[in-house]
Amino acid sequence: IFDQEASTSIGDIALDPSDPDVLWVGTGEANIFRSSTAGCGLYKTSDGGKTWQHRGLGATHTIARIVVHPKDSNTVYVAAGGHEWTDNPERGVYKTTDGGQNWRRVLHVSDHTGFNEVHVDPRNSKVLYATAHQRRRHVWTYISGGPESGLYKSEDGGKSFKNMGLEKSEHIGMIAIHPNNP
Repeated sequence: IFDQEASTSIGDIALDPSDPDVLWVGTGEANIFRSSTAGCGLYKTSDGGKTWQHRGLGATHTIARIVVHPKDSNTVYVAAGGHEWTDNPERGVYKTTDGGQNWRRVLHVSDHTGFNEVHVDPRNSKVLYATAHQRRRHVWTYISGGPESGLYKSEDGGKSFKNMGLEKSEHIGMIAIHPNNP
């Protein structure tokens, strides 16, 4: 249902929990390999995949995670990993409150560090967790992890984030939120 769009390289797919006909697709492979393909941003369908609308964030190159707010379909969070071969000022966590018409970057570490994950606490939708991953591909090597990697938490719906102090591990990548005990 998505093979006619500008990119078929997929980083993440999210179903709107309030409406099964609404699907979000983030382009750009979230795994960073020599053969990874960059994407061209975010797409949304409101009719179960019959038609698609481009919803921006093309300069991020990689959409690693999409989270639709559990009670507000117009609020969506995106973790953008960034361009794998160069610095990318568009790396970060983004938020829309108008269904993807406008985006605001709510978390940014640097042009070298993107985000792999963003999650909403299932018991309190104002609490978010996001993982930063410092990464860069070169012809001769791959940098995976670094001092800018870390775990971040917001308690105000993404208005501000606090570093949880795990940056010294340098290899934070994927996280999961336990539904019964976040």
